Amino acid sequence: MRRILAVPLLLTVAVAQTRPLVLTLTGTPHERGVQHGQALRTEIATLHERWAADIQQTFGLSLDEFVTRFLAKTWFESAITKATPDLLEEVRGIAEGSGVSYEKILVWQLIDEVWASGPAVVRDKCTAIGVDRRGEQPTIVAQNLDIPTWYHGFQVVLQIREGEREALVVTIPGVIGACGLNRDGIAIACNTLLQLQPCRDGLPVAFVVRGVLAQRDEAAAVAFVQGVRHASGQCYTIGGREHARAYECSAGKVVRCESHPGAPFVVHTNHPFANDELTERAKSRAPGLPAVGGRCPRMDWALSAWSADSAPDLAAIGKLLGSTDSKPGICNDGTYASVVMSLGERPELRIAPGRSDRVASVTIGFGK
Repeated sequence: MRRILAVPLLLTVAVAQTRPLVLTLTGTPHERGVQHGQALRTEIATLHERWAADIQQTFGLSLDEFVTRFLAKTWFESAITKATPDLLEEVRGIAEGSGVSYEKILVWQLIDEVWASGPAVVRDKCTAIGVDRRGEQPTIVAQNLDIPTWYHGFQVVLQIREGEREALVVTIPGVIGACGLNRDGIAIACNTLLQLQPCRDGLPVAFVVRGVLAQRDEAAAVAFVQGVRHASGQCYTIGGREHARAYECSAGKVVRCESHPGAPFVVHTNHPFANDELTERAKSRAPGLPAVGGRCPRMDWALSAWSADSAPDLAAIGKLLGSTDSKPGICNDGTYASVVMSLGERPELRIAPGRSDRVASVTIGFGK
């Protein structure tokens, strides 16, 4: 286990890193988890202090009490054991390496599932883009990963090696994954859709992400997403060697969505426009929310930038992800990382650890 970029991690929320930390993990799933937990023990401890404050403010409970109650009322562990058992061993390893209880580290993975149980009806931030391969331009999957600012300052890329298999996973210290790509040319980006029906016995988002990155081709990646019950509402933009497709997922439905019918690209934000399996809260507050088929300002701005028959290139995608012109901006203070994944013969990850209008990107590829 080694750190590729030995860059000091900043412990303040207001200032972002100028480069992400790249952490190489090898061995069995449990061994990889232990390496992760040991290497980022200090960062995990700092973030858990912030997490405890957020839980107290949002739910009025101590972190210990919240974790106990949350696990008593959900069955995510059983779903993970069935669909991605190796990843549960990785979580156990993170707990062991970090010195944090397994129960807390398990709930730490469940960011979207905790949001789905909270008071918010919409979490209005992330923007994802998928572009089909055209000629010499490879398939591209990109996103601004927008999360509360108390997570910021700890941007990490996990370089996960397992024999000839390899993945680059953008994440938060102690979490198995938020988005990423693998050496076989599969990539995934995510957008929270709190309006869609969750369930207490589905596969959580972080485990869907890593489950997709364990697949060797686009068909297998899509089949994986279609074959599991989803713990929380989410849009997954999945790219392969030829295509990038977006799928809105709820507890009982997986629906492919298109921002323009037949277009060679798809853009998604945080409002469903294909899947109609809404929560009762979303239905009751529908007058204040875009209906299914409606779009938020970031979606309208993104779609106004490109015609239905255009094929956005890397420069156009970078410009859009750095845009502050919509309200809220596609690039905003919640942007934890701006990620562009190119799925050509040599797949690579370009990441700005923070707002891309303020922080330079670095490119990370696969290699010995």
